[in-house]
Amino acid sequence: MNSFLKQLPDLKSQILQGRYMTYPKIERLLSDFDSKQVGASAKGLPINMLTLGTGPIKVLMWSQMHGNESTSTKGIIDVMYFLAANPTLLAPFTIQVIPMLNPDGAAAYTRVNANAVDLNRDAQQQSQPETRALFEVYDTFQPDYCFNLHDQRTLFGVDDNPCILSFLSPAADAGKSITKAREQAMGIIGYINEQLQQQLSNQVGRYDDTYNPNCVGDCFQAKGTPTLLFECGQSGQDYGRIATRKWFGFSVVAALHCIANNVFMPTAYDRIPEVEKSYVDVLIHHVPDHESQISLAVQYEEKLNSGRITFEPTLHSKGDLSQLNAHKTIDLRKHNSIDFGSFEDAALKKLFKMLDLTHYSY
Repeated sequence: MNSFLKQLPDLKSQILQGRYMTYPKIERLLSDFDSKQVGASAKGLPINMLTLGTGPIKVLMWSQMHGNESTSTKGIIDVMYFLAANPTLLAPFTIQVIPMLNPDGAAAYTRVNANAVDLNRDAQQQSQPETRALFEVYDTFQPDYCFNLHDQRTLFGVDDNPCILSFLSPAADAGKSITKAREQAMGIIGYINEQLQQQLSNQVGRYDDTYNPNCVGDCFQAKGTPTLLFECGQSGQDYGRIATRKWFGFSVVAALHCIANNVFMPTAYDRIPEVEKSYVDVLIHHVPDHESQISLAVQYEEKLNSGRITFEPTLHSKGDLSQLNAHKTIDLRKHNSIDFGSFEDAALKKLFKMLDLTHYSY
């Protein structure tokens, strides 16, 4: 696996950069693959599917069903180029990829589509054209495996470490039965985690498996197709999620390696700790508050401004925040020139500006 990993950062698709990933940016790459339009968004933008390989094992992958979650879109195109250059790994598979299921949400940088519907809560109604396109591909292709590709927020941690990647083998019913399909998905995730722990020790998590029939992954698992949820997180100041993108690509390659070589590890799945909402973007310690000192927790709000994503700091909470971790920690005792007199919006904005917390833009 390490030989595969070393090649991933050098792929042609590294021309795709930035958190703001829209349809025109991926459109120029579609001609490099067997590409087919399989639907259109609520606003009429194309929904394309890429096919790679002619092998007997069929894998369906889709990304950016939430428009503001673009790491896996860039990462899965990285993987597509990688597989095209490594025919031995690709040989067992026919892989179909929808790199951008929600192009309207991608353009607006929103989780939902143009009709304000979360596509990952539309599995039962299938009220949206994007959802129907995905289900039509699923019904036609009849995949042996499904990979549901997402980004997660910065607030997730695991064992007091930032959670760079999270996974889930969704439940197939309210009783969380371990069906054959679910066990297979668990086995793939268990294998992925064993490989990742050699590189990302204690930075991989597992999501809660409460059943939701409106979620696409739960629906496909219930239909008997082993389905894996991939969630791309981050660590430290990597708001471009460049490192995450690499490890995501590694994880997809590891999953295919597991399937092709029948090295499923279902018992390793339960060893992955569940993710916790234990992180904020910034913790500011020793903030004057009358006669004592407290901490401030800051969370970034992502906004689309003139075609770029800016990260604007907002107050998350204040007080004794010893239970929280942060991707960046600031000790105000090292900033003696800062005169902080209140928690009013104007004072907070001044503090955030003085601490240079508004400089992220991708």
